[in-house]
Amino acid sequence: MRRGFKAEAKRLALEVRGELGVTAHEAMDPYALAKLYGIEVFTLHEVTEDRPFEAAALQHFTEVRPEVFSAAVLCLGRRRVIVENSGHQRPRRASTLAHEMSHILLEHEFTTLLRTSGRECRNSDRDQEDEAAELSGELLLPFDAARRLARDCVPDGDVATRFGISTEFARWRMNATGARLIAKRAKARTRR
Repeated sequence: MRRGFKAEAKRLALEVRGELGVTAHEAMDPYALAKLYGIEVFTLHEVTEDRPFEAAALQHFTEVRPEVFSAAVLCLGRRRVIVENSGHQRPRRASTLAHEMSHILLEHEFTTLLRTSGRECRNSDRDQEDEAAELSGELLLPFDAARRLARDCVPDGDVATRFGISTEFARWRMNATGARLIAKRAKARTRR
């Protein structure tokens, strides 16, 4: 990740949340974000509807191996659309959609190659993926909110419920932001 990107991601996320009328301490709906930017979101079920030939692919990605495909931004000429895995639970889909929207917000080049062999379905640029992960984290659970929640000793499951994200995502953000560590150090200082 390039130097200074985390600060840039914090600023951009707060700006985007402001466009949606959402503060740093409220849940953000990534579907509303996609709509605001004119990005259509389709599920795998929708894109394979009335196409019996693709039923096996749908079953593969939603039931047999749902972990290998979460979502992708597709370029249709100048238009961008997102296809998401309808086999995932809503909180997981929220983080996935925020991640894909982050690629769009950051104006990343779409160099991802989709493939059908191996453990994953794509090859992609690691730096772009890291940037999208950081921005999506700031969009869904901003640093300031994570810090306040850690100070108030809110468990990861409750953080997830408040922000409409998975417990795993909440845990990652609470740890990646250093919020829990900052709160722990602050409490230690007050005990002295």
